[in-house]
Amino acid sequence: MDRFWPHEIYLHPDFFFLYLLPPIALDAGYALPNQAFFENFGTIILYAVVGTIWNIFSVGFFLFMASPFFSVTLPWLDLFLFSTFISAVDPVAVLSVFEEIKVNRLLYICVFGESLLNDAVTIVMYHALAAMVKIGPENLEMEDFIKALISFFLVSFGGILIGIVGAALTGLATKYSNKQQVLQPLICLLIPYLSYLIAESVHFSGILAIVLCGLMMKQYLAGNLSKESLVTTSYFLKTLSTSCEAIIFVFLGLSTVSKRHDWNSVFIGTTLLACLVCRFTGTYFLTCLANRGRRQKINFVDQFIMAYGGLRGAICYGLVMTLDKDAVLAKEMFASTTIIVILTTVFLQGATIKPLVKLLDVEIEPDNQETLVEQIISDVSYIYLFF
Repeated sequence: MDRFWPHEIYLHPDFFFLYLLPPIALDAGYALPNQAFFENFGTIILYAVVGTIWNIFSVGFFLFMASPFFSVTLPWLDLFLFSTFISAVDPVAVLSVFEEIKVNRLLYICVFGESLLNDAVTIVMYHALAAMVKIGPENLEMEDFIKALISFFLVSFGGILIGIVGAALTGLATKYSNKQQVLQPLICLLIPYLSYLIAESVHFSGILAIVLCGLMMKQYLAGNLSKESLVTTSYFLKTLSTSCEAIIFVFLGLSTVSKRHDWNSVFIGTTLLACLVCRFTGTYFLTCLANRGRRQKINFVDQFIMAYGGLRGAICYGLVMTLDKDAVLAKEMFASTTIIVILTTVFLQGATIKPLVKLLDVEIEPDNQETLVEQIISDVSYIYLFF
């Protein structure tokens, strides 16, 4: 029986970054409600970019200050690398509850938009810190940090630019393939995926490229694809994304029962506390800033639900499993801790979010039908893009 028990689970970095991550990111970008996203763009950017960077450095600093109490000595750079992927939120369970209860659109789009861009920021930061870990903390100089900062912006904007070009090419390809409706869903997958590969090959952000491509190509597809093709494309991307997430969670399940673990209860407890404290403080502080420039304020109840809904999931696990064991000696402890954090947030916070939403009487979105003016604006917004 012992020989059938998994000894060690290894998720190859190329398999994760080339095959599992792109469909998940593409579907997330494609499924995002465009109008609500751009109406709240500033607030979402504040949560997704500033909030993610806050979580990374505050969790890393929290762990660094607590490191004397750990049973092992961990380099400060390894702790900040760990805080990078442990800050990747994946509120799938929360969003499904939001859809079922029909919470107000502001709360829904803030959580959805933050989770979408959070993944992109997390992965860019992950690559930057992973490169620093390979250099070694003792070999780092000030110019390395300056280069990392410049690289962050170049990588991000390069990925955005490639994503926009990919969206335009997708619109062009679907426009002239309207007689080949069978090919159109494949075009909607292959061109964004090609954008991802091109961005990665020139060391730009592939995830930003494919997310932006998915987000912007939807405007083109509304006028180029028939109703049947739109439905097929939507289900095709969703099925592919769900399948990739399922594969990652299969690895997660196998990792849970594998023999190769390094359980450090103090480190696990400190990480759980750090994630919770930093998530809540960051959400409340950034909301105070956001509300200063908003006409529709984000109330205290919505802030609490947003902070409480910061679950960890597939991206978090995928990144920790791609760590280089030779560069990060504490990989097994990081992986074991990540599994506990994911299981705790998914089963504890994910299971209690629905009762909390009802208990706190979260504002519900009224069932208002789209007005004629809104329909005309919606139609014109994608028609002018094709000419």
